[in-house]
Order: sequence, then C-alpha cells, then structure tokens
Amino acid sequence: MTRRVVGLDGCREGWVAVELVDGAVAAVTVVPRAVDILDGSHEAAAVDIPIGLLDVAVRDADAAARAVLGRRAATVFSAPPRAVVDLVAGAPGVSHAEATALAADTTGVGVSIQAFRLLPKVIEIDAIVAGGAEVLEVHPEVAFAHLAGEALPRKTSWAGSEARRAILTAAGVVLPASFPGAERCAPDDVLDAAVCAVTADRVASGGSVTTLPDPPTQFLGGRPVVIHAPAPRS
Repeated sequence: MTRRVVGLDGCREGWVAVELVDGAVAAVTVVPRAVDILDGSHEAAAVDIPIGLLDVAVRDADAAARAVLGRRAATVFSAPPRAVVDLVAGAPGVSHAEATALAADTTGVGVSIQAFRLLPKVIEIDAIVAGGAEVLEVHPEVAFAHLAGEALPRKTSWAGSEARRAILTAAGVVLPASFPGAERCAPDDVLDAAVCAVTADRVASGGSVTTLPDPPTQFLGGRPVVIHAPAPRS
C-alpha cells in the first residue's frame, strides 16, 4: 500500500509543503492556505506550528524542546495562550500591545513579537485541527538535532543549510533543485517542511519517533499536547 505523507512550514506567501510517497519526495509546492494541502488525503501530516494551545506561560512541550536544544533553545518560542488566539481570531485588528496585555493577565507573561506575527498561521492550523484533522506538531530544530545527534548551526547559515540537506539526503529525502513557487519561499522554509515530512513518515510507517515530553503531561480535549520528532540518534 502506498504511503503518502506531508510536512508543512509557513513562508512569506503561505505555506511550503513537502510531500513524500513511500519515503521519497513526490512534490514540493507553495500554497496560500494550509487547507489546500491538509485535505485528509495523507496518511500523516506534520507542521511547524504550535498545536494544543493552553492558557499557560510555557507549555511543557516547549520547555522540553528547549532542553533538547541547549544553546539553541532560543529557537523555540512559547506558544501563544488560547485566550490570545481566540481574541485575534475573532478580531483580526488586535494590536500586539493588546494581545500581550491579555496574555500577561491570563498567564503572567506577554506574547513575543515573533509569536504575535505567527498568529494568523497558528489560527489557521487551529481551525483545521478543530475541524477534526489529525495534524502532528513538529519543531524542525528538534527534529534535525535528533537526526544529527546534536544541535546544528543556524539554519540560515551556509554550514547549517548544508548540514540539514545532508541529513535529509541520508534519510532518503532528496529535494529538487527547483519547483513551482520556489521564489515565494526561503530555502530554510523548504528544509523545515522536509524534516516535518520525515517525522510524519516515521509516524505513518511505524518508525522510531518520540514525543516531547514523553510521556505527555498536558492534554487538551483528550489530545496530548506534545511535539513529535524522530527518536534521538543513539
């Protein structure tokens, strides 16, 4: 039976998606909306965006990811609280100051400008999951660190980009030199989507995966709030 999975990462004009069929790259595309790809046609789907939004200052999943990354822990931003996501979803004109004030009232901690700018994409995925879609949360830096056995250089650096491409190639994921819409996304967006796809493929194939934290410590509607990643390299 053919195994189809997809990994997504946000980019400046929507989402870049890497689709794998039986572990090999079948397509790389850029779409304006995640729902254009997350249509239920894949055995597993993974995305670099927080899923499972809680009214807490720091989710246990985010704290666990930072512990894995050590000196690269700053690449993990705290997921925005549910109260802020619901506010912005209902009133798109909410300012960063208003959002961070609500977050501080709710959790004692404000919302970073990075998290605030990602809110439209967080809201987009949140709505898809609320509609019943099964989507896995992945943090690419953790996934790459587990595959490499260590945290990698910055993904926007030459060394970091080359290291990530080599890791993906070793996993059987050879990215094309060009694809439709390539000019509408950054190279590191493609690499991040690809490692999300690798993680989804591990899940779909029954491969070696882990969750952060393991076992789960927080739940939302019965669903564990965790980040998925390939199991750490031994």
